[in-house]
Amino acid sequence: MVRYPADPQSVGDPLLRRPARPVNRHEHRGRPNNSRVANSRDFTSREIRAGGRLVSVVAVVLVGTVFLGQRGAEPVESTAPISAVDSPASGDSIPSGTDAPVAPSKRVLVSDPANTAIVQEIAGGLLIVESLVPPGANGHTYEPVPSDAIKAATADLYIENGMELNEAVSQFVRANYRDGTPEVRLSDVIPKNEVISSDSAAEIAAHGHAHSFNAHFWTDPVYAIAYAEEIALTLRGLDPANGEVYSERAAAFIDRLRILDEATRAAIASIPIANRKLVVYHDSWSYFGRRYGIPIVGAIQPVSFSEPSAEEIRRMIDQIRAENVPAFFGSEVFPSDVLETIAAETGSTYYSDLSDEELPGEPGTAEHSYEGMMIQNVRLITSALGGDVSLLDDLVPGGRRT
Repeated sequence: MVRYPADPQSVGDPLLRRPARPVNRHEHRGRPNNSRVANSRDFTSREIRAGGRLVSVVAVVLVGTVFLGQRGAEPVESTAPISAVDSPASGDSIPSGTDAPVAPSKRVLVSDPANTAIVQEIAGGLLIVESLVPPGANGHTYEPVPSDAIKAATADLYIENGMELNEAVSQFVRANYRDGTPEVRLSDVIPKNEVISSDSAAEIAAHGHAHSFNAHFWTDPVYAIAYAEEIALTLRGLDPANGEVYSERAAAFIDRLRILDEATRAAIASIPIANRKLVVYHDSWSYFGRRYGIPIVGAIQPVSFSEPSAEEIRRMIDQIRAENVPAFFGSEVFPSDVLETIAAETGSTYYSDLSDEELPGEPGTAEHSYEGMMIQNVRLITSALGGDVSLLDDLVPGGRRT
C-alpha cells in the first residue's frame, strides 16, 4: 500500500533515528561541519537488513521483472575501482578501461530535477540516478503518484535539497522508503548566516515565496560547487569501490563551474547599471542576484502558487513601471497567461524561458545539464537587459571552447 503522510510531523527523520558516525570533512575547506551523511558502514548494514517499508511484495516483484526485462539479466555491480569515465556531460557514460559495460545496481533518488542534474554529473553511468519530480513538473505543487512509491522503496539513497523545499515530496519519500535508507540534505552545507530569510508574513507575501527563507541555492554556481563536494562525499560512501571516480568527476565539474562563475560575473557586469535588476515570476534567483550584483526587485507569483489576483497584477505593473526595467522573466515550469498582460501594460518585454530546473536540449546531450541550463539563463538575462552577450561566446557546457 502506498503511504501518503497524513501528518508531516509524525513521519520522522531516519537520520535522527539512526545517527551517522562522524565524517572526515577536511576536503570541505572553510565550510561548516553540519551536514549529515551516512558512512559506508551504514550503507552496508542497511543493505543486509531485509524489507522495511516496501510498498508491497507485488510492487517489488514488478520492479524486479521490469529490471530483468530491460537488461536481460540481474545487474552486476562493479567490485573494483574504475579510473576513467566518458564525457562528464553524458548521463549514460560507460566507464572506460573495462572489458564490458557495468550495469549500475545502486539507485539514488533525488527530490528535484535541478539537483538530479548535479548528482548525474558526478555519478556518470555508475549509479541509477533519478528525480522523484519528473522533468517539466512544478516541484512545489507536484503530487506523487503510486509509481513514485516504488522509486522510494527501491532507493539506496535519498538526496533532497532540504530547508523545506518541496517538503511534501520528501515527506512522501520518507513514508515509503525502507527503514534505514540514508538521507542527505544538500542545504546543510550552506552557512546559516548566508541564508536569505524573511521574518514576517508581509515580507513573504511581498517577494512571493512560500517559505520563511529562500532555499534555491543552486542558482548560484558557487553554492552548486558546495553541493557537488557534498554529493561526491556521499557517493563515495554509497559506492566505495568507485570512490575515486566520483572525486575525479566532481573535481572536473567544479573546475567548470568556476569558469561559469567567472564568465557570469563578467556578463552581468556588462549590463547597464539602470537595467541591472530582475523581475521574475518565481523568486528562485535571489542567490544568483546577490552573487552577481543584480538584485531581485519583484516576484510575481503569490505565496499559494496560484494565479496572481487582479490586485497582485496591478501592484506588479506599477512596480515594473517604477523600476523601468526593460524585461522581466517567467519560468518554463510556472506558465502564466497573466504575464502577457503585464508585458502589454508596461511595455516591458516578457521572456518565458528562464529556468531554475528545466534542462535544455535532449537527454544525453551536453546542453541537457546543469551547466547547459545556467549558460542558457545567463545568456538570456544578459541579452534581455542590454549586456554584452559576446562575453559568453566561448562558454559551453564542459568549460570553454578550445
